[in-house]
Order: sequence, then structure tokens, then C-alpha cells
Amino acid sequence: MNRSIFPKLCTLAILMAFIVFAGCEQKVSEKDFESKQVAISTLEREIESRLREYENHLRNGDSTALGDMYMENAEIIPSTVGRQAIISVFGHLIRDSITGSSFKTTQLWGNDQLLVEDGTGTWSHANGTVVGRGRYLLVWVKGGGKWKIVRDTWFPEKEE
Repeated sequence: MNRSIFPKLCTLAILMAFIVFAGCEQKVSEKDFESKQVAISTLEREIESRLREYENHLRNGDSTALGDMYMENAEIIPSTVGRQAIISVFGHLIRDSITGSSFKTTQLWGNDQLLVEDGTGTWSHANGTVVGRGRYLLVWVKGGGKWKIVRDTWFPEKEE
């Protein structure tokens, strides 16, 4: 009779251990989530700083520095793929005297390695004349200690 109880007790002990460990793992995950939520304010400041760098590079007419804010395999959706193509697009904007911009983050979510930014912005000529307003969505990846853009898309406001 003892032989038939032993396997059942072992199975029960294994199940109880599994439940205890699973419960502990869940609590750790929730704690990690809470710590990442606290850190979002730090991440917001980092992205804010990168946006100001972006605006300064455009103002200074530096398409290479703008391109370096993007990952090598970045895309400006729907049709610009790769850093060199992105540098070329910025070169065209700068030659057309579109060197002004202003961006504001409206939502930011993610973690310390990948962020999605939703925001609004304007593009303008050097003289301040606004040539476009709209909403944007950027996907940022932390690479080499700096946030870089891996996906970028722009949704212009409809003119009335």
C-alpha cells in the first residue's frame, strides 16, 4: 500500500512546487513592469533630447547627422529604406530650404530598449513659413547607448 501512495505524493509535491514557483515568477514580472513604468519619465527625457538634436541638425542643414539618428536598416514608411536613402531625402529637404521643424511627443510607450513615440510636428522653410503639419509615429531602438530611429512615418494634416 505504501508503494502506491509514494508516486501520488511525489506527483502532488511536484505540482505544489510548480504552483509556488509559477506564483513567484508572476510576482517578479509584475514588479518588473512597475519599475519600467517608473522609468518611462527618464525615457521621455531621453527622447525629448533626441528630438531637439534632430531639429538642430535640420536647422544646421546637416543631412548626414540627421541620417545618423536612424539605424542602418531604418525605413521612412512607405518608401525610403536604409540610412543612405534617408540622408538623400534630408539633403533634398535642406536644398529646398526646409530647415525648420518642431516636434512634440503626445504618447510614448515601450521599455529601455524599444520605444514607440506618437507625436505632432511641423516642417518649415528657413524663413519660418510652415510647409507641413501633422502627426508622426517613430519606433526608437537603443543601440550603442543612443536612441536611434528604426521606423518613421508621417501623417499630414488634411487641408480644408
